[in-house]
Formats: sequence, C-alpha cells, structure tokens
Amino acid sequence: MIIPDLSEVSIIASMKRWIDESHVREREDRINSMNYYEGINLEEETRKWFDPQALKFAPPMAVNVTKKLIDARFIAYKSAPERKADERYHEVVGDLDQDMIELDRLTGLLGSVAMLRFYDEERQKLDSHILTDFEPMFVCSNPTPIGIIYPLFSHGNSKTDEQEWVYWSNDAHFKMLKGGAIIHVNEEDVNPYGVIPIVWSHLYPMMGNEWWRTGKGKMIANSNLLYNVFGTQLSLGNMYQSLGQSVLTGVDEPTRVKMDVSKLLVLPEGASYSIVSPSGSLNEIRENMRWIVETTAHALHLKVKWGSESGSTSGEHQRILEVDLTEAVMADFERWRKFEGKRFELDKVILETNGIGISDEHSVNFSEPHIPLSPKEEREEWEWKWSNGLATKKDWFRHYNPDSSEEEIDERIGEAETESQPPPTEQQGLLGALARQVA
Repeated sequence: MIIPDLSEVSIIASMKRWIDESHVREREDRINSMNYYEGINLEEETRKWFDPQALKFAPPMAVNVTKKLIDARFIAYKSAPERKADERYHEVVGDLDQDMIELDRLTGLLGSVAMLRFYDEERQKLDSHILTDFEPMFVCSNPTPIGIIYPLFSHGNSKTDEQEWVYWSNDAHFKMLKGGAIIHVNEEDVNPYGVIPIVWSHLYPMMGNEWWRTGKGKMIANSNLLYNVFGTQLSLGNMYQSLGQSVLTGVDEPTRVKMDVSKLLVLPEGASYSIVSPSGSLNEIRENMRWIVETTAHALHLKVKWGSESGSTSGEHQRILEVDLTEAVMADFERWRKFEGKRFELDKVILETNGIGISDEHSVNFSEPHIPLSPKEEREEWEWKWSNGLATKKDWFRHYNPDSSEEEIDERIGEAETESQPPPTEQQGLLGALARQVA
C-alpha cells in the first residue's frame, strides 16, 4: 500500500480504504495456501468439482499433502543452530528456535512473512508473533516499508467494526478499529523503540518492482486439490467397479419389473438385463495420483518414498539421494544468516529500551542437514570417534541428553561404570573382609 505522506490523517485514511476495499481480495491466494497447510476446508474444496448427487455414494478425499511437503522441504532449523552471543542474550532469548521453525515453513509456503519481536515483561523473555496477514506501507520511490498494518486476533469478529488493527512505523504506534476509531497505546502514539519491531522474511531476493514474493503454497495447494479430486474419482470408481450399474433394455415404461435378489427375475420377450462396470483402469488413476505428488516433490528438491515400497537402504545411499535437498537447504542457510543478523540488531534495541544491555557479539552456525543413521551405523560412528580420541563418554551423554547439566552427566557416567563392573568373587570378598579387619 502506497501512502501520499506520513501525516496521521493520510495514514488513517489509507488504512481504512485498504481494509474496506482490498484486504480480503488481495489475500485470497495466501488464505487458500494457509487453509491447505492447516487442513481447513479440504473436503469442501474437493466437493466443488463433483455433482452433489454423485458424492452421496462415496466420500470425497481430503488428504493434506501440502503440510507434509512444506515441512519436509523447509528444514533449515530442524537442528537448532549454534548462536554465539552475550550470555545475557541467551538468558532472555526465549523460544526462538521453535519460532524460527515456524517462520521457515511459513516463508516457504507464502513467500513473504513478518516476524514481530517484543519483550514479555511477565516472563522476562523476548518473544515473537509470526504475521501472515499484514500490509506493508510505502511512500513513492522507496522500496523499503515505512510502516506496517496487521489485524489482531478477532475471535470471529473480523466482519464487524470492532476488529482491531495495529500500526507501526519508526515514529508512531497505535491501534485502529475497522470502523476508523483510533485506540491510543500511549499519550502521543509514539513508537518507544524508534524502529519498526518487525523483521521481514522473504523466500528469495527482490526481483523487479514487486515487494511481495511468491511462495510454494499456491503450486502445492493446486497439486493437493488435483490429488484429492483424483482420489475422489478413485473412490467413486471403486464403487462402480465393485457393484456395477444395472442396465435394463427392451422394456417400455408401463411394464413393471420388480427387482429382488431373493426372487427370479422374469423379463418380457425381447428384454435384457445386465450389470455394467466401467472399462477404465483404477490403477491408472492411482498412478496419476502418485505422479502428481512426485512431480510436485521434485520441484521442491524432494524424493518421495511410498509406504507400498519395501526394502531399506543405508544412510549413505539415502544421503546420495538427498544431495539436491541438502544443497537447497544449505542455500537457505545464507538467507537465514542475514535474517538472524537483522533480528539480533532489533532484539538489541528492544532489550535496551527495557533496560537490558548486551554486547554486539553475535554469530550463527547452522548444522548441515543429514540423514539419520541406523543403530548399527550410529554405534560404529561412536566407536570410531572413541578409538581415535575424537569424543568422550560425556559427549555421548550430552548428545542424547542435551538438557542435562554437567553434574547429571557425571552422575550418569558414574552409575554406568559401577553397573558395568563385574561382581567380586567369593575369594575376593573374603580377602577384602580380612583386609578391613587388619586395618
């Protein structure tokens, strides 16, 4: 949304016009992608493509393929990155890793997402809200947003004048009802941070004049719809293949023929009765459904393994198959590294505003995605590390119990060593008793 100037009157008028005229219309594709990702209204979407009478005999398919593909592709934060920063920062950073998992997936789904950062005084932690429904505000000849407007959760009142909207710019902050009334958050509607507390997340760099990026959600949602339509056709086909369609020829309307499986059917001369099944192959529909998913997955650098496929492969073989995905995720790391830097700078400002000072030290190191090892491969890897002095027993306990303290790990190691010692023989027990008596 472009506004003519930064005066409050101009901002409020532009906000109200956008809310009234274009908010829902401009968000249709994003709303549809979110619905498929969350599994909302999938059955209703499938029903649109069928005669209601036909679906009286077979349920429509409503499988959520979108979430599975998005979650499998966008895994930059599947393993939490190592962040080096001031110890005070680590104490107040909150549930950042979980927020980043969600942000990674929603950025892949929608293309452009916003992260609102704030300080929770009750918990004394930094926190986030991931915004998917928002509108950046621009002035002419400036590609950087100078403000943002987004709705608060409405509890179902989004069509009433009581819906609240939030506005932020570098200088101002206030709320507005859908009807246009202003809700003041402080005496002068001032932004206490001096910067918009938002970090923008884009799937790829800006190209051309379009600020909004296109995510993978629309493509996957369309494939998901086609998959469910084919699945519903398969459901109907199974019914007709199994039961067939009764066909009666050579009988005029006045003639009454009573159908009863317990009685012999007697037809008038020249009439015939048969049960006809469709000639199409249901296996072809199943193959088409697989083709839809595999083609969409290929566009996302993914390989699909179906439950019907038997046999297992080694971790090394799987890693070779996943080279394409690994390269794509490592490219994501560079995008997220820049984001992490911007988010840290914003966090630093928010903390300073709340009287908490931290140093400028900050770096992030991502973990390369890897295929889980089999128990045998994992055991061999640890034994190799131990035999070459590259790991200790503490490293093993720390790897499988990341939340344990050093004292707890030492205690566990001591218990393990005690239990692993063989019990004393009878002679050793007698000698030990005699030694204690002499002492």
